[in-house]
Amino acid sequence: MDKEPEKQKNDKDVLIVTDNQTGERGIVTGLDEKGTPQKVPIAPENHQDFLRFDKNGNALDNFFTNFIRQCKEPTRFGFSKTTTDAIERFLADPDKAKAEIEGERIDTANWQNKNNHQNKKSMEQNPSKQNAAEAQGQQPESNKHQYQPIDGTKVNWEEIQKKWGVSRDQLEQSGDLTKMLNYGKSNLITVHPNFGGEPLETAARLSFKKNEDGSVSLVPHLIRKEANLEQEYKGHTFSEADKSALKNYGNMGRVVDLMDANGKLVPSIISIDRHTNEITDLPVRRLRIPEKIGITELTRQEQDMLRAGLPLKNKEIELANGRKFTATLQVNVEEKGVEFVPRGNRQQKGQNQKVDQSQQAEKTSQTADGDNTQKQHRPQWTDENGNIKPIGKWKGVEFTEEQKRDYLEGKTIKLDGVPDKQGVPATMYLKFNPEKGRPLTYANDPDKAVSQKPASESRTQVAVNSEGKTNEQTKGVKEPLKKGQTAPKDARQQEQRDAAVKQEKPEKKKSKGLKM
Repeated sequence: MDKEPEKQKNDKDVLIVTDNQTGERGIVTGLDEKGTPQKVPIAPENHQDFLRFDKNGNALDNFFTNFIRQCKEPTRFGFSKTTTDAIERFLADPDKAKAEIEGERIDTANWQNKNNHQNKKSMEQNPSKQNAAEAQGQQPESNKHQYQPIDGTKVNWEEIQKKWGVSRDQLEQSGDLTKMLNYGKSNLITVHPNFGGEPLETAARLSFKKNEDGSVSLVPHLIRKEANLEQEYKGHTFSEADKSALKNYGNMGRVVDLMDANGKLVPSIISIDRHTNEITDLPVRRLRIPEKIGITELTRQEQDMLRAGLPLKNKEIELANGRKFTATLQVNVEEKGVEFVPRGNRQQKGQNQKVDQSQQAEKTSQTADGDNTQKQHRPQWTDENGNIKPIGKWKGVEFTEEQKRDYLEGKTIKLDGVPDKQGVPATMYLKFNPEKGRPLTYANDPDKAVSQKPASESRTQVAVNSEGKTNEQTKGVKEPLKKGQTAPKDARQQEQRDAAVKQEKPEKKKSKGLKM
């Protein structure tokens, strides 16, 4: 592992290391006393400092064995291997040999597993070490880096039900519980907090938080009118460029140091929750940067750009089914990784979408610029840039000037007199759906929780006429209900209702008693 004479350099490999927290890259020159890789920029003046490895020796194996054993944050660093010849060509002509120094990615998992096996064997041979570690609350080395979801048994469900009106069954049935136990947030749901003895109803996203005593608390994320970017956030003051990026795209676009609960500065990214307008952040070390999206590979330089928070614009993406489209990629707190950045005003574009799986990329491609075939089939509700086209009415109902503006901004508008499925005028909500690429009507306000009730004047009408539900007061009535109708409107409908009720009541049979 010693530095070699110049004449032998062509027989050697060198390591390129990337700091996942800062995005910095360089050639490895050694390890410090804590096992942290030391590096220098790829420049001619640093040539003699590069650490070279014999291709046929075991120096590389020794290097990674020491690195895994000594370094406290081994997952913080990524490595690739290239040849000294490739470095020489790059130093002579960086543009021509740029691809050569991407190198061969090295997976340190083999050395991690080897180290865990050795530690486990040591524990088995010396149980006193394991007992001492457990007595001090330490995990065995083999389990230290294993993913541990939140323990649902530590959640005080009775307290949550009492304080927020949310039950475990409710979260389990909706699928939100799985997200929350894996450190994610629920979708928007209705909660019923109690303020000053008065129960309120509002929409929020929910997540769990581990406490120092081992218990788990519920954290509500209430909807805000807008993110407050004027005040300091965890020691960071937003610049005008930061504010503009967050308001327009939901991601700040750079890595900054944020103060954690222990007063330590942590390199992090910042995004705005597009559901609640809450400012959120994530340490860079927890980002997941994929090597490919669909079947399109990301180069090392592109991965480094994404890890640094920068947008990767106009990236050509190809899916497994052959579909191609162009999109902007950027890291997002919600995804803990890369997303397709919604085009235009982020409030018009709705939810962000994951891109670490081809299936998710397929969904996102429906809202991204596509090839000629896609453009031919693009719905006429948007222009060629994906912006919402203006409309002035819906099913004969004219919009006010305010409603026209709200619709273009992606907001929900309330319309009276819209024909339901039976042709009867009703009160409904209209909003452009970015995933479908067209406007949709709703019985409930889609900006609020799904459990919200329809407009009171059309509640019964919409339930019976459009959703096929039954109202006890109008059971058996054959005509569609009118707006505001909750009971038979005349004697004929009353007779229909009485006949239906009578048919449903079977005659009671006399009991023959209990045979002994």
